[in-house]
Amino acid sequence: MLQAQSSALEVTRALSDCARAVRFNFGEDTAMVAVQHMLLQTVDLFKTTGDIGLNPQNIFALGKVYSNNSHVIRTLREMGVTVVDSTPPEPGEFHSYFQRDIKRLWTVAADTLRGRKIKRLLVLDDAGVCIINVPPDVLRRYAVCGVEQTSSGMFLFEETPPPFPVISWARAAVKLKIGGPIFSHSFIDKLKTEFLHGRSVRGKRFGIIGLGSIGRGVARLAIREGGEVLFYDPDPDLHIPKHLRDYLIRLDSLEELTTCSDYVVGCSGRNPFSEKWPLKHKPGLRLFSASGGDQEFGTIIKDLKTRPDFKVDPDTWDITSKCGPSGSLHIAYRGYPYNFVSRALEAVPGPIVQLETGGLLAALIQARIYLDLNEEKRQAKRIHRISPMAQRFVYKRWLQAMKERRINIAELFGYEPELLRAAQHERWFAEHSEPSTYDSRVEEMVSRVICERRGASSPLRVKRETDPNLSAF
Repeated sequence: MLQAQSSALEVTRALSDCARAVRFNFGEDTAMVAVQHMLLQTVDLFKTTGDIGLNPQNIFALGKVYSNNSHVIRTLREMGVTVVDSTPPEPGEFHSYFQRDIKRLWTVAADTLRGRKIKRLLVLDDAGVCIINVPPDVLRRYAVCGVEQTSSGMFLFEETPPPFPVISWARAAVKLKIGGPIFSHSFIDKLKTEFLHGRSVRGKRFGIIGLGSIGRGVARLAIREGGEVLFYDPDPDLHIPKHLRDYLIRLDSLEELTTCSDYVVGCSGRNPFSEKWPLKHKPGLRLFSASGGDQEFGTIIKDLKTRPDFKVDPDTWDITSKCGPSGSLHIAYRGYPYNFVSRALEAVPGPIVQLETGGLLAALIQARIYLDLNEEKRQAKRIHRISPMAQRFVYKRWLQAMKERRINIAELFGYEPELLRAAQHERWFAEHSEPSTYDSRVEEMVSRVICERRGASSPLRVKRETDPNLSAF
């Protein structure tokens, strides 16, 4: 059953077709170290990289304990991928355990690759911890380029800059503007089915921490479900979309948010309660994370552990305490992102989440091209945007797949019509992607590999087939 579902989906298959049409190949001398959710989407991604030349035996991966699926891990290992086991952490201690697992991942990868003819290394990361912990001897031995897929990873890079170039899928326009509502929808769906068991949220007060991509999506969907939305965001210059302004109430502090809300949803990608807890809160307040790890509420969990009546349900992983600063508190799923609470093969259905998988594959292709064109700049430390053309390709192929599958994305995810119209143009992807830094040679080569007209006979295609730069792959 798992094998049948793990064949390449439309977006990754289209990218693979493009790459093979111009003889792009990751190469037997390329390896990858990856932190990924051990879900079906990762099988699709790793299988497709293998189809275009990345030997699965040169892939080393670590999952996250709250999203690991044992069937997926077994499938990846049968493919030849080395999957390092995750260590179950104590409540509120995910980060320290995860760091130790990352160091073990690097040890396994470095020791294994030492006996192989590897020249370059791709690092596919989720939260930035793998990138900033690369061992010095690995940097000396290989040309390295990374791909970061989360905003929390980008926040980490503000404090600890990455030691090699990184392609930022995390801040790509298609992920922020189009992908954000998808994961927000998944969060609201899990809240309704897993926690509320179908009960309505109408009339309930949602407090949102961080009105970024995910926070805006949660706010929009909570309003659509009949909830009232309050939010706290420390950014004084925060842009609030026009269609939300009349429906949101902005509060000046976290304490106001925790005393006025029925549910608080952490969407900041940071540790918002650090050095601010304990705070007053509404008795019976329920906390949910839409971020990564347990960082949104880690400070609160550590405090509650020191108080009487701290309990963790063995089945739901929900934390309860009657002895919070203002009475009882409930933290869902040990403070982990609630999208993964069902611990199933998929957090978001594969046909829909392939927007994310396709974006990661495009970013890996761009990272591989970067290394080929910048061999003399092995120690460059810069974050680059993902090619706007590649983003547009992924988005358009995803739109086509949704249409073919009769999935009404505007109705399902609440996209504004003007957003979907704007996203038809490549300039929109450039204007809404971060950072502004890019390598024009790399983006030009990406445009030659990822071609919307791959089946057409055109001068551009003939040039691609004969371009000496492509023979390097």
